Amino acid sequence: MSGSLSLMAVFAHPDDEGSVSGALARYVTEGVRVTLTCATRGEAATIYCDDCATSETLAQVRTREMEAACRHLGVQDLRWLDWPDGGVSLVERGEAVARIGALMREVRPQVVITHPPHGGYAHPDHLALWEIVGEAWQRAGNSSWSPDKLYYRAIPESSFNLVPRLRDYRIHLKGVQLPFTPTPDDEITTILNVSRWLPQKEAAWSAHSSQLNPNGFFSTMPEEMRREWRRWEHLVLAKSRLVAGSAVAPAQPDGKESDLFLGLR
Repeated sequence: MSGSLSLMAVFAHPDDEGSVSGALARYVTEGVRVTLTCATRGEAATIYCDDCATSETLAQVRTREMEAACRHLGVQDLRWLDWPDGGVSLVERGEAVARIGALMREVRPQVVITHPPHGGYAHPDHLALWEIVGEAWQRAGNSSWSPDKLYYRAIPESSFNLVPRLRDYRIHLKGVQLPFTPTPDDEITTILNVSRWLPQKEAAWSAHSSQLNPNGFFSTMPEEMRREWRRWEHLVLAKSRLVAGSAVAPAQPDGKESDLFLGLR
């Protein structure tokens, strides 16, 4: 693969990358330049370990956890925006768009990944970042370069049928219980089998030790089911500058993409 290919993932918090960490590891292996940008240090999160962090040290701890996760995935380009955890929507919008747009112009990714429009669950940072990244993607290009494809991560509706507990599970955020939001299967454009990179993906997830809720959904999921869940990563191609048809040409029998760089090689 040409070393000129570049992928940029932009997420709100350390560990948000976990839903596409197999893809990140895959494309590093394939020689793609992978840049992971994290908007916050996750300093307002719940701490799920007895002695690994305090509210005063959590930002530093989660920074180290994210750096460790990147080492497992092979990601060498980690960027921090240092926006406030829980306050991404409060960052002046023009400034936020300009900041991410400048990073895009520096990195020159063909592919950008971020949170879905509904956030995956309705965390205000996720919702705000989708809007900011989408606007930056739209504006970042110039006469010599533009990002080609914008994806968002997704949980397909079929997963809620396969794992019934998922429909009832809630993320607790400042006294509010937030359900996961599924994406209809027919809206999923891209399905990646990341079985080959499961060891890296598992190790990267485990690096976020302050966030591993022992009573959480994934921690209590049977091992076989959890591994099957993690084997697949689902995304939606939200925007594309490629010629119609070239970005979503059938690469699998079901017509879904199996490569984020389809149409770009």
